[in-house]
Amino acid sequence: MIGISYHAGGMKDLPLQEVITILSDIGYDAIEMMCGPEAHIPSGAVTDKLLKSVKGMVTDHGLKVSVINPFTGKGLYQLALEDMQSAVDHYALLQDVAVALGAQGVNFLTGYGGDKGDAFAWKLLVDVLKPICQRAEKLGLTMNIHNHEATTIDTSSKVLLLIEHVGSDSLRVLNDITNFYHMGEDIAEVTERLGHLTTHCHVKGVSGMYPYSTFLIPGEDDDELDFKTFAESLGRVGYDKYISVETFPHMRMEKAQIAHDMMSQVLNALELR
Repeated sequence: MIGISYHAGGMKDLPLQEVITILSDIGYDAIEMMCGPEAHIPSGAVTDKLLKSVKGMVTDHGLKVSVINPFTGKGLYQLALEDMQSAVDHYALLQDVAVALGAQGVNFLTGYGGDKGDAFAWKLLVDVLKPICQRAEKLGLTMNIHNHEATTIDTSSKVLLLIEHVGSDSLRVLNDITNFYHMGEDIAEVTERLGHLTTHCHVKGVSGMYPYSTFLIPGEDDDELDFKTFAESLGRVGYDKYISVETFPHMRMEKAQIAHDMMSQVLNALELR
């Protein structure tokens, strides 16, 4: 069965307790927890006491923590360029947060490394990911590549090549299907090609194609993303983890409800939830 999660960055302006209550009342299964400079869990102020409190709030409301997201932090390339060991240590912190909250893994954006040349950026990413992924393997976590426009890793072929170069079983795919779609990739083809490596998913609503695309609430009137095809494709590859709704703070407060209603209706009809 596929669970529905919510990317908590979409409500970063609200206290975490309120966000968790909203999601629980709507019927979400999980929350994608933010840990970063401007997140509900500030990456510079992580304590055992704070994590215990967050875990209690989530559990008391019948939710799970799907994954940890380094919200508003720098891309991995930028962190590694500044200091390789600091980048490794930062993701060790995120991994420890994931373990404390019972999350399955940690997401990351590669960032853009074209300033020093694409080959340099790739080699730096491979070098920094090797120790990060080795630690993830020991902890039983996955490190999830978040494909994103305007970053070094933006297409499915690059995702697969990065995994091949790093050579770790812990390096997996966060299939942000909206980002693949508005870059011109076929929803069914890319989902099934990456299915055996996919450990988390993101869905945003979208209108138009990159670079003229506009992100929307999933399921609202102008949303062009074919979520049914995405869900059917996940079903064919036997995906049984979470899809996180990704919205943004400026969107109207009904965003979590609109997205959940659409996704749950489709998944239930396909007997995937």
